[in-house]
Amino acid sequence: MAHGFQPELLPVGAKTELAETLLKRVKAGDFKESELWCLSRLAARKLFYGPTNLVIPPAAVTRWVESLINIPTAGDALAAMGRRTDDPMRDLPLATREGVKRKLQTLPHAARLAAVLEGEERRHRPSRIFGEELPSGLVLETGGGVG
Repeated sequence: MAHGFQPELLPVGAKTELAETLLKRVKAGDFKESELWCLSRLAARKLFYGPTNLVIPPAAVTRWVESLINIPTAGDALAAMGRRTDDPMRDLPLATREGVKRKLQTLPHAARLAAVLEGEERRHRPSRIFGEELPSGLVLETGGGVG
């Protein structure tokens, strides 16, 4: 990740514009699962490697969560977007998080999604981050990230 395009390092305004564009596609029903993942990463409360000042403000993300709550395949995105950080500058309002929690309880993999939402998922599986498993012997470095 040291080279190339790093979306987590984009300015908040650029990330917001990209997220709004993706959200329009999702609302229109013209989207791929990867676009939900991209939206969730742009709106994430906890970045993999970006600093906390590049997290999109909760007010915008709250609106997006409300738009996604009835999308059947948006569970992972909702969990990432609503993830608890214990930082009032990043966390979504409690009422929004409770709505997400209720929705996640109705989905497959509810326990895993709830762990993500509550910020309890300590170890990210490489397949969740990069979309595929790491080759045998390659290890994802977990130290040094900010956020």
